[in-house]
Amino acid sequence: MTNNGRIDIKGLWIEDLEKIFSIWGEPAFRAKQTATWIYSKGVSSFEQMTNLTKEFRRRLSEQYTLSTLRLVKTQQSERDKSVKFLFQLSDGETIESVLIRDKGKNTVCISAQVGCPLGCLFCATGYMGYKRNLTAGEIVDQILSVRPHIYQKEILNNVVYMGMGEPLLNYANVVKSLKILTSDYGVCVSPRRITLSTAGVVPEIYRLADEGVKVKLAISLHAADQELRKKLMPVTNKHSLKELLEAAKYYAKKVGHRVTFEYILIRGVNDSEKQAKLLARAVANIPCKINLIMYNPIPDAPFERPTLELAQKFREILYPRTPAVTLRISKGVDIAAACGQLKTKVYKKQKQVDFDRVLPLTGSN
Repeated sequence: MTNNGRIDIKGLWIEDLEKIFSIWGEPAFRAKQTATWIYSKGVSSFEQMTNLTKEFRRRLSEQYTLSTLRLVKTQQSERDKSVKFLFQLSDGETIESVLIRDKGKNTVCISAQVGCPLGCLFCATGYMGYKRNLTAGEIVDQILSVRPHIYQKEILNNVVYMGMGEPLLNYANVVKSLKILTSDYGVCVSPRRITLSTAGVVPEIYRLADEGVKVKLAISLHAADQELRKKLMPVTNKHSLKELLEAAKYYAKKVGHRVTFEYILIRGVNDSEKQAKLLARAVANIPCKINLIMYNPIPDAPFERPTLELAQKFREILYPRTPAVTLRISKGVDIAAACGQLKTKVYKKQKQVDFDRVLPLTGSN
């Protein structure tokens, strides 16, 4: 993207910078120096890059911009001090990111798309429709913009691609952003501290594994029953539950990390004893752990969260049958920053959903 004929340098990585600087007659190490200033130190102007010559900095400023996301609004949770950020992009579109604080540990939840094309029934982002993919620079810039809000003497502990959009539908930019985040010349976050969440884009799960991108993978499952999952998550029409589970098993073995299955418990829909047993059987041969999440309310959806007692009962059914099960209490619910609640403006009218096809589900539940 350009600004008065200049190109945004954020999102360019070392190999990109080396090609550009070689044309300028500059040594290759200039790329690592420049990348360190942009991503590791997070400077806001080329003039702050003090180990670069004045002439080099002048040339950078003539041809490139060092733009940042424009912070429109922040909301802090009174319950748990999590912070939601509304950012405006250079074309006027908006995205949300979240800083999750938990006993001195800080996790930043970032977005990969403006909106989302998948339309999962329990997710507010799906109701807003889809506008475009984020660039690698816009993805990384969420981290750079949120990082100054971390309390002094605390650090960035984890990054999760669990905000707006489906990361694997923006594969190239997401993988490039991962390179920047994990490099010593970038943001310097260990791959072990990064989790990428997907609703189940099966071909890209295999691709991610084969290309050696060794981040943790979280799969939004939410039903271990093909027909129920199809009703809740339209992506299942393209990639079946069976195919998804096979891909998850492949990823876990290829990368050497357990896969996390995210399972939002929705009252009267997928929280029964039958569904718990189906889930246990479905993941039995996959190195994994299960995160149970109580449904977080969103506008326009008639779903409800189960009681804590019912959620704990679901977990107790799973635990003897599966190796690791966590019942997670979402942060930021009071500011609509929790799992499934991120939403900015609406891009297209959401088609009318026949919730009666989903809600009773007495046969499935």
